[in-house]
Amino acid sequence: MSKRPLSSHNTDYSDAPTQSGKRQQTQDSREGQLSDAEFNALKKLADNADHLILALQQLKQCSSSINERRSQDTALLAARQNLSELGGSVTSELQLLSRTRHSDLDNVGISNLSPLNLQIPSMDYATPWRSSELSRQLPPLPTVKDRKLEELAFTHPGFIPGSSPDKQYERLEWLGDAYLELIATALIDKTFLQLPSGRCSQIRERLIRNTTLAAYFREYGLESRARLPRDVRTQKHPGRGSSSDKDWLKTQSDMFEAYVAAIILSDPIHGIGIVMRWLKALWGRDIIEDVQRAEQGEAPLVRREGAGRRITPKEELSSKVVVKGITLRYERMESNKRDRHLGQELFTVGVYMDGWGETGKLLGVGSALGIREAGQKAAAGILENKKLMKVYEAKKKAFAEAKVGVI
Repeated sequence: MSKRPLSSHNTDYSDAPTQSGKRQQTQDSREGQLSDAEFNALKKLADNADHLILALQQLKQCSSSINERRSQDTALLAARQNLSELGGSVTSELQLLSRTRHSDLDNVGISNLSPLNLQIPSMDYATPWRSSELSRQLPPLPTVKDRKLEELAFTHPGFIPGSSPDKQYERLEWLGDAYLELIATALIDKTFLQLPSGRCSQIRERLIRNTTLAAYFREYGLESRARLPRDVRTQKHPGRGSSSDKDWLKTQSDMFEAYVAAIILSDPIHGIGIVMRWLKALWGRDIIEDVQRAEQGEAPLVRREGAGRRITPKEELSSKVVVKGITLRYERMESNKRDRHLGQELFTVGVYMDGWGETGKLLGVGSALGIREAGQKAAAGILENKKLMKVYEAKKKAFAEAKVGVI
């Protein structure tokens, strides 16, 4: 990690120093590289980074004391003392780095910078949701500063058959998925302080699941930007409930994730901050009631189908067939299936049931590029098997009625 170019939300890479007119300046520095003096300054700052961050966090927690000018606040005095001591040790390094021109990185394109400055979102930069700050309005869509990255975010893997991962949204989607999960986790952690981790995971699932992200994709009217193969274009509006519906919804979700990554990579300086603020406002529309309950010391409501979100196929299947003593197992199966566009091997998951007098009964199978999505597809296929579902729903109903009779 120390070998990566330093990245923070308050760092401006365009201000990389040149030390013009000083002996430390080298030909490499004039060509956009760092001089020895700059490397030494950055090393000292990096060595003190943890202490600086802690001191600034301590200061941030004293914002009310600062606004109210409470000069005797012990925490504020401690923060001042810590910053004073640190300032004395790194002042010369900061001054050296501040004497710069903006020309060093002018010839370095954003696309070239992006892989070198992959930003890791810090939990410390997330702030809690406040109901007074939330709005039902759709926040403005941030722009992608690199046109090539934006184009990739909307390029379906099958648009150019056999294309490598760097020619379509696959890698961006993979990265965006990780950013979304981590940012959602950070926001939830800062807001719902009294919730157990299981309930926090349920809230996160609501925010990052395919149906949620695909809905955002449509709200922003991003369908018009999608670069799709012919077979997907012709099936964008199929009959309700068809498998093509699920494929198109997954594509919309994937493109939204890719777009998130493209925003961040295209702006190594401010990308993370922009995305965090945007997603905080976007997600805030969907959980405003939960935030209000948290502020009142109450737990978020348990969401059911038709009460604010669609439950996942796995959740629905469990609710329809599982009772005490009945278990569903999702296990990976051997398969030679491959994606027709990418040629990549697909994950295949089988759903097995133990109970109702049966052990290891295979109920259904699903395949997808991701193992979790394969499990969801398997559950969805079982739910569509009306004949099978009728049998086990009847068993569950009889079990419930017998239990009431015993009581």
